[in-house]
Amino acid sequence: MDLLKESIKKLYLKFLLPSLFSALVTTIYSFVDTIAIGQGVGTDGAAACAIIFPIMGVASLFGFLCGIGGSVRFGKARGEGKPEKANAYYTASLIMALALTIVVWALTALFRTQLFTLFGADESLMPLVLEYGNWIILTFPAFILSAYLTCMVRCDGAPNVAMNAVIAGGVFNVFGDWFLVFPMDMGMAGAAIATAGGTVIQVIVLCAFLFTKKSSLKLVKPWNFSAAFFKSLTAGFSASVLEFAFIVLTCILNNQIMRYGGKTALAVFGVVLTCSGMFQHIYTGVGQAIQPVAATNYGAGQIQRIFSLRRISAWTVIFLGICFMMSGILFPTQIMQFFVDTTPEVLDAAPAIMRTYFISFLFMGVNIWATFYFQSIMQTRISALLTILRGIVLSSALLFLLPLWMGIDGVWWAMVLTEGIVTAVTWFCILSANRKMQQKLAAPNRT
Repeated sequence: MDLLKESIKKLYLKFLLPSLFSALVTTIYSFVDTIAIGQGVGTDGAAACAIIFPIMGVASLFGFLCGIGGSVRFGKARGEGKPEKANAYYTASLIMALALTIVVWALTALFRTQLFTLFGADESLMPLVLEYGNWIILTFPAFILSAYLTCMVRCDGAPNVAMNAVIAGGVFNVFGDWFLVFPMDMGMAGAAIATAGGTVIQVIVLCAFLFTKKSSLKLVKPWNFSAAFFKSLTAGFSASVLEFAFIVLTCILNNQIMRYGGKTALAVFGVVLTCSGMFQHIYTGVGQAIQPVAATNYGAGQIQRIFSLRRISAWTVIFLGICFMMSGILFPTQIMQFFVDTTPEVLDAAPAIMRTYFISFLFMGVNIWATFYFQSIMQTRISALLTILRGIVLSSALLFLLPLWMGIDGVWWAMVLTEGIVTAVTWFCILSANRKMQQKLAAPNRT
């Protein structure tokens, strides 16, 4: 496909549909994982899931740091007509991904108990958390490399390969959840083996593509390794901050929920977090769908095409946000019963929690999409600033302050206010960036 000449709408759909389908498949097997644990283990299993989620975020953090950074630079260099330079960025980002994988894997394995305690596990939940978490840590490199390779393969013009990898892993995960948790009665460990195995299969499919003739991703000697390393790192920084913010935010949420609401509220939040993960995967899918097109056209100076891509992708996340918000407002009890073998206490707590928290999903899509948009047009500082404001600074302040006044309700409203305020700031930044690019577009016409 020609990213510089083909219709923007057609290109957007070519990348969006596989990306969204991949997100949906990932969501489905996350759903099945949560359902298997919720129905097979109970509400304590659902609470343990909320504590395990951040460890996945750690893997995504490093995978996206290298993958999005490398793919954005790869796409820009191809748009400039410099394939050798593009592959130099690929090589540098791959070396960086492998080096970080070794270091992070070792640290995670050594300090797993301390990590899970930081994420909110108490003595009663720790056995369930470790039963699941030990398998994830055992296959930790696969989780980092799957995130990295998905970004690179998609930017290489092969979104369908990335989708097929997710499908292959997802099929194994869904079957494994059912077979290992119920007929084999393996509980949390069974669900973990299914998730880990699915991710390993995904990596195998992505790696196989790299050795085909269709792949233009080639290992070359970087012309200046330190420069390629640094530029890839800075381009992927905001995406990694997004994942880091997710980890920090989930830790704070888990601990604040245990402090003000206890295990019942945490069990409800475990389901909310699964829904949030699904929605974030879909929003991220929209963001990743625009990156190869936007970065390549930015490198070629095709500003008007970027504007067209921005408009249609923005309306996509706004429409999705309305749908996601209304699902929680209209069907909170049904969603809870779908995932967990509920107790009366959980059913009583679920509607108020879900109806409040789900309002945040209306704004979340715009904020996540904007992170990828700004990365694509090399506005990495704005992307990182918005991510830090949303995921660490504003959210942390509100999560500590509002519960002092509102109790457990303050936890849920803190997330709604955070997403809403950051959306307002995001639109201001988009308008400012548009003016600068319009001036750049008009400059040749004045000379």
